[in-house]
Amino acid sequence: MYRNFLTAMKDEGITYSQIGNLLGCRYQTVSDVVNGVTKKGFYYEDAMKIRKVLFPKYNLEYLFQRES
Repeated sequence: MYRNFLTAMKDEGITYSQIGNLLGCRYQTVSDVVNGVTKKGFYYEDAMKIRKVLFPKYNLEYLFQRES
């Protein structure tokens, strides 16, 4: 689970649909990755794109820190 990511989404008003549109995938796929339903997490390139476009003021390590 990406707890810091979820907090940033809430603070910035970003939705799973917006992230899905950016990455070219379904919002449910994004939700599953963020909430830890899938084990793989975000690919590095996707994480960089998300941070650059939607969360530029956040630190990459902070944003994508995973918790069990």
